[in-house]
Amino acid sequence: MEKTYYVATLIFAWFITLSLFVFSFFAFKLSYYFFGVLILIICIAAVAVNVLLYRNIRRQPQK
Repeated sequence: MEKTYYVATLIFAWFITLSLFVFSFFAFKLSYYFFGVLILIICIAAVAVNVLLYRNIRRQPQK
């Protein structure tokens, strides 16, 4: 696939990850600890996927 597709996907994924961190912060601030921890676990998984996608983009040969 085109590299532009991967870059756009990566930017969108980081935007969603940042939004999840904000939701997690406010969940903790409003004393919803269960939801805060749950969203934080999802955030950690999202960061891992974003890093793997970034490594995949860098390994692709340039066309």
